[in-house]
Amino acid sequence: MRQKYLFTPLGIEHYYWKPTPKGLPDTEGGLFLRAEDLAKIGYLYLHNGVWGGKQIVSADWVKQSLTPAIDAGDGWKYGFQWGLLPHGNPQRLMFAGLGFGGQTVQVVPEENLIMVFTGWNILGNTNSIERDPIKCILPGLRPHGCALGIH
Repeated sequence: MRQKYLFTPLGIEHYYWKPTPKGLPDTEGGLFLRAEDLAKIGYLYLHNGVWGGKQIVSADWVKQSLTPAIDAGDGWKYGFQWGLLPHGNPQRLMFAGLGFGGQTVQVVPEENLIMVFTGWNILGNTNSIERDPIKCILPGLRPHGCALGIH
């Protein structure tokens, strides 16, 4: 199913999805994708489920997925497998697929921006991976520079 309805239409050919002991896909941290394929997932959601002019995922599902369902603490909300973080002034939404060890795809719809990070940090705190890019990259798109003081 995933191959026919999602991966093939997106051109995702190289991946590994670790099975659970019962043989089901490990949806809690077992999908391994290349950076460009993570970006495709971000693009798909940025464009309400449309890829190459075709509706791959229903727009209703995308909307539901990106609707806060629970408070995850520290400013984060959580939808269906997406972390949702308001940022900036005025408040805007970033949504992020937050993977094990700091693997992330972060999308800022208002900026038409998709960021992918594939570092590996299984022992440390991943807050900097989740928050610093938005603090630095977004202001860098503007004349006043980076909020972290990096130029």
